Amino acid sequence: MTATLTHRSLPLRVDFNEEGVVLRPLFLQPIPIAWKELEFICLTPTMERHPDGWREKTYPVSYLPKGFRSTFATAGHLWVELVVRDRRPLLARTEGRWTRAWLANRMHPMLDASDQRQPDQSLLGLDFYKHRLNAPLDDLLDLMARHCRFDLVVHM
Repeated sequence: MTATLTHRSLPLRVDFNEEGVVLRPLFLQPIPIAWKELEFICLTPTMERHPDGWREKTYPVSYLPKGFRSTFATAGHLWVELVVRDRRPLLARTEGRWTRAWLANRMHPMLDASDQRQPDQSLLGLDFYKHRLNAPLDDLLDLMARHCRFDLVVHM
């Protein structure tokens, strides 16, 4: 396994390692996020570990058409949402006005079960494609599972 797993896209490079996640937006300062700063990670589609590797989770009851294939099955697209425990220290230590503005714009406040806005928790969504990773997707998901739990985010 590579020491740093990297997902490269034009506007954003994301590095994953044993310390955490480093967001590297184009022309801006790097933004490190430690694993302990993350509450949980949500993957869409949901992935589960099997003895032979990670696979998309299937459900016994589905309302989708019989021949339906997800964007992960067709294009290797995975939507990764990082739920940050407290956005305030992260924004405070982010260097550069433009970088802080970029991060504040990408982080969306969370709501609790009674639809009350949480001032500290935030959601940071990232688009991932298997072909843009420098290592197998299984290595990335194993790294995430070692340091953070997977959970569900409900969008309204």
